[in-house]
Amino acid sequence: MSGRHYDVWFFKRKRKDKIEKSVDAFNKLWEMDIHDIWSLKDPIDFVIAMYRWICEKCAYGDNMDALSDAERVFYITQLCEAEVNNGGFSQFFFNSSGNFSSQLVHAFTEIGAMKTAEICKTALAAFGKELPADLDERRQVLDELESEEVVKILEECDNEFYDYEDDLLSLNYAYIQKNKDSFS
Repeated sequence: MSGRHYDVWFFKRKRKDKIEKSVDAFNKLWEMDIHDIWSLKDPIDFVIAMYRWICEKCAYGDNMDALSDAERVFYITQLCEAEVNNGGFSQFFFNSSGNFSSQLVHAFTEIGAMKTAEICKTALAAFGKELPADLDERRQVLDELESEEVVKILEECDNEFYDYEDDLLSLNYAYIQKNKDSFS
């Protein structure tokens, strides 16, 4: 193998090894039980592991009655963040995550993310009325209300959200620590 080809191969192999280690580390977090989660010192690892645990506890939103109020707040903020980062507010509202639309502002306010709560309030107001919690009804309403103006408002909200004026990681971490007795 020539020097240049070896360098390219080595770089690709090193990158692949790094990705595999990252995936392995993530999978370990994703498989932790609640007792091990509480022993995590890194806030990023802690929030990732706790989110997975809460997702499992509530059957990914299908059994919200299994959650305490604090767990529900955390679940909704994390779900919103994941959906908006993946496909914007349009995706959040269109998917089953939109079942929790009416609780967004409260959830972000509870963790102290006031700017994010305002962004969510603006995104919700773009439709001119409250969105139904039922997925099929909401999708029908979204189809009826879709317009260039609504799309523009939601895109502006997406961009504001992506600016992360609120440190959602730190706020969620602090919220869980403050409400530790409610996370079981």
